[in-house]
Amino acid sequence: MTTRFPDAWLDTVRAISDPGAEEGAPTWPQTARWQQVQNREHARRVPPRYTDAATDLDEIYRWALAVLGDPRTAPSLLLVGPTGTGKTHTAYAALRLLSESRRSTVAWRAASTAVFFGDQRPRPGQSGHDSEGAFERYAKAPVLLLDDLGATKNTEWTEEALYRLVDHRYTHCLPSIFTTNVPPAGLGERLGERIASRLTEMCRQVALIGDDRRKAGAR
Repeated sequence: MTTRFPDAWLDTVRAISDPGAEEGAPTWPQTARWQQVQNREHARRVPPRYTDAATDLDEIYRWALAVLGDPRTAPSLLLVGPTGTGKTHTAYAALRLLSESRRSTVAWRAASTAVFFGDQRPRPGQSGHDSEGAFERYAKAPVLLLDDLGATKNTEWTEEALYRLVDHRYTHCLPSIFTTNVPPAGLGERLGERIASRLTEMCRQVALIGDDRRKAGAR
């Protein structure tokens, strides 16, 4: 199925991505189809399952335009919903919007929460592993996707590591995308009140509902 940018969004993104371009200049692809990935670097970095991720949710378009306009004032996103409702797919669709803007300054980093924690842990026998450097690559990324908040076992160490990350991005107004199966009311209990409080303020919540698409596809 081919998915198109709505015309109004396309005109707005053209203006943001190519400010001052002469009228009629070939600065934007003539086609508005999502199926053709415009940024090869994006395609290389995205997991194959999500290379062609697309969405028709207005909230995601609005977020992408806010980031393209001024990342310092753009909100973060919290995609909430049961397992299999398309949260990760939607998150990568949002990153694809940024890549297809043809604005190379919008860099991003993406990982699951489990991978984020794994990068911070000491590695026996690998004295050269820089845990703090790994942390900073997440903390300072211009745009960050952190998938599956609350999916790992919560410990004092994981709560502190996640708090440091969320607090840094909250304090420095860096736009992020978080996904979670945890209902908003349960974030404090699952992640810690300090983290939940910052997520509530910094994020626009987008609820994804429905049946588990993975199970449906296996039938």
